[in-house]
Amino acid sequence: MLDQKKLIVKKFGGTSVGTLERIENVATRVVRDREKLGQLPVIVVSAMSGETNRLIRLANDLDPGYRGPAYDMLLASGEQVAVALLAIALEKRGVKAAPLLAYQVGIQTDAIFSKARIRSINADKIIQLVEQGVVPVVAGFQGITDDAQITTLGRGGSDTTAVALAAALGGSECEIYTDVPAVFSADPRLVTKARELNRITFEEMMEMASVGSKVLHFRSVEIAAKYNIKIHSRSSFEEREGTWVMSEENMLENPVVSSVTHDPATVVIKLNPVPAGAEFLADLFGRLAEKNIVVDIITQSGSDRPDRQRLHFSIPEEDLVQTEKVLHTVLDSETEVTVMRDMAKISVIGVGMKNHPGVAARFFKVFKEHDVDVHLVTTSDIKISAVVAKNQLKEVAEALHTEFDLDV
Repeated sequence: MLDQKKLIVKKFGGTSVGTLERIENVATRVVRDREKLGQLPVIVVSAMSGETNRLIRLANDLDPGYRGPAYDMLLASGEQVAVALLAIALEKRGVKAAPLLAYQVGIQTDAIFSKARIRSINADKIIQLVEQGVVPVVAGFQGITDDAQITTLGRGGSDTTAVALAAALGGSECEIYTDVPAVFSADPRLVTKARELNRITFEEMMEMASVGSKVLHFRSVEIAAKYNIKIHSRSSFEEREGTWVMSEENMLENPVVSSVTHDPATVVIKLNPVPAGAEFLADLFGRLAEKNIVVDIITQSGSDRPDRQRLHFSIPEEDLVQTEKVLHTVLDSETEVTVMRDMAKISVIGVGMKNHPGVAARFFKVFKEHDVDVHLVTTSDIKISAVVAKNQLKEVAEALHTEFDLDV
């Protein structure tokens, strides 16, 4: 019978396995934790850093709009290389290892190519291997449909693989190793005074992931919250604790704002005029949903004519080609389409916002003081987001970070 407290899923990102030397370091760390701490590790691995981008470029050079079975088969090949190399490195150290792809593990997904969602995982094979003293090395980011088509889970999807595996194995925590030591109050490359966070709630981390943070994949945190699996985000290159992502009940106190997050790859679409009423909106956004395009912020306003309206919305930059194809099918000749590139979304996030008035006033005061135009705005109980010109992003991000007392 397995000791569940010793069974732990460890996910290593692309930078952690980016070179053979780093793969060797990961193998050494896994073996050391196994021997010194008595861990029973289950390893999840991303493709080597840069490899997925290279494969995407190849696909886009052929057809930038194609997202289908062949696209996912291409992208999934990166993880196959990484798991094989890490398994070899473990075997070299006298540890039995089994490199496993999604179909071998039984990671079943839906058939939404490039953005698939995990439906189920059969943990039996993993458990059997661990009981035999073997270290499973599982390919992250990928799954398989009911009819044996390879799928991928979206950028950062290896995080989701890892947390879903931890849930399937009945675990209570999951380690996510990256090239940064912790989750920060802002991206340190953008905000020079960003500080490390020791703890952050599932809710805050989900908001951070949804508005641009690349630290953890949104669905990984969603699964962690559902099954109450603590995520320990830590560095592959340092021997210390990082950031614990956990339920709000485990937090001693909640700051008003815990982070300033940004997404530098936002596009704003302005349509003027379009037919008034819900029928047009339902048709447009229904078609975008069919293409798995995430529409983030939507605003509408009146036009000079009662049967027409103005419509503005934002999308991820990567979905622009597909969005323009959809617009071509639903718009008439009267509608002028304006595509605003070089935009960025900036957000402040904190569960403490629920109980503290005046956050919005402080947020917009910063924009006024720095003469930054706001193009779109959206809010939730614990978030305020605005779309601004990308060339003003750093200035407003650092000002917001200072305004909400987050500077180190």
